[in-house]
Amino acid sequence: MTVLPEFQIGLLNGWLAILLYTVGLVLSVLAFSNDARDRLFEDPKFSMSSGIKILRAMGQIGLITCIVMMVFTPLRFGTLGFVIGVLLYIGGYIMVIGSLNTFRTTPVGQPVVSGFYRWSRNPQWVGLALIMFAAALMTGILLYMGIILCVALIYHQQILGEEKLCLAHYGDSYREYMTKVPRYLFLHRVRGTSCPEKSNDLANR
Repeated sequence: MTVLPEFQIGLLNGWLAILLYTVGLVLSVLAFSNDARDRLFEDPKFSMSSGIKILRAMGQIGLITCIVMMVFTPLRFGTLGFVIGVLLYIGGYIMVIGSLNTFRTTPVGQPVVSGFYRWSRNPQWVGLALIMFAAALMTGILLYMGIILCVALIYHQQILGEEKLCLAHYGDSYREYMTKVPRYLFLHRVRGTSCPEKSNDLANR
């Protein structure tokens, strides 16, 4: 592990992990109906304060910057970090694509509570966080890991905004869902509201 990257252009760089995720995401979303796609990308920012909007913009800039740097950072094959990263990446990838498929096949107007949504109210967010952290592990750069963790904390604020949006749309029935399913994964069931139907997990990626 090193703190800062040494950039170089190469075929075996972090762009491989980013490309695989991007291809899977695009192909999955292309299979959505227009209504389902609108539901997926509904943005809760109208309900956010100016401070949270600025914080979210900073998170987006940080994530994009990290991705660009990874493109020019070699993967560290044969290291323990690379092996762990690959395992986390596979788990995150399966979670994202599986959740998208569940989201797509659930009729518009009905809640998405099957598949990975039985264990997490935001499985697409959890899966994406695993993918990005795994990509950072595979490069062995501590700076990238720190950026990803900070961005995850920032996007927590967006998720809270999505929960308010869901409450406005669907009311108390989602409070009951919240008591049964954690906001993320294997975490304390926090009091609040959530709506998997309008999770907006992959908005603004």
